[in-house]
Amino acid sequence: MHKKIISLIKTGFKEAVAYRFHFYVSLLTSPLQLLIYYFLWKAIFSYSGQEIIRGFTLDGIIAYYALNMIVSFFTWSNIDDRIEGQVRGGHMVNDLLKPFKTIYIYFFNNLGVSLLSIILETIPLFLLGMIFFKLELAPLFYFAMFFASIVFALILNFLISYLVGMTAFWFNMISGIRKVKRVLIAFLSGGMIPLTFFPETFQKIFSYLPFQYMRFVPINVYLEKYAYTTVFVMTGIQVLWILGLYFIAEFFWKKAFKKFAGAGI
Repeated sequence: MHKKIISLIKTGFKEAVAYRFHFYVSLLTSPLQLLIYYFLWKAIFSYSGQEIIRGFTLDGIIAYYALNMIVSFFTWSNIDDRIEGQVRGGHMVNDLLKPFKTIYIYFFNNLGVSLLSIILETIPLFLLGMIFFKLELAPLFYFAMFFASIVFALILNFLISYLVGMTAFWFNMISGIRKVKRVLIAFLSGGMIPLTFFPETFQKIFSYLPFQYMRFVPINVYLEKYAYTTVFVMTGIQVLWILGLYFIAEFFWKKAFKKFAGAGI
């Protein structure tokens, strides 16, 4: 079984290598984005005359955005795009014939892509953040829990992308749905701005959604915004969301498979 898993991961890694130029471009543009964030927030802090805004110093907010990019690279998934292509091209049967559940095939394949992203984007950006943007190395406990949290975030992002991808069985073309998904994740996960900048009512609403556990929570774990017990609670909630979304994905996959088998897509 483990040999099959390794084989799937290798396949994803090789596929990502074929498009490695995308990763190089991201690595080159990320420091530029951080510079833009730096000068933008420097102007905001200067204009406000405050040293701390919504719990963040200037260095803290830049560290937040550096970590946001690191987490986004680590958890990136385009499995919804692949499923759409498989359905529209009529190639889904190739995955169905493999001796593995389809969701596991896609997950481990996606994990192989993430490995290349970690090598070419996540690690270099982390080092750049420490050297040029005052990103400090977190204490061992918070660093270890941050790593666990971004692994859970990777699984959450995959499951949501997988669920979006399955809508292709009903709508065929889902490029619009995929764009909405990307915007929602960026906005509701704290990818555009920390969620603490929103009114408390909105923050409470966000806490009942899975999105903040994909970026905002892992970032705040690294930045030591949570007490030890809160870290365990937050990562525990991530696990519960993973389990919930997994069962939802399995339910809709059965529906999608029946449609596939019945219509001969």
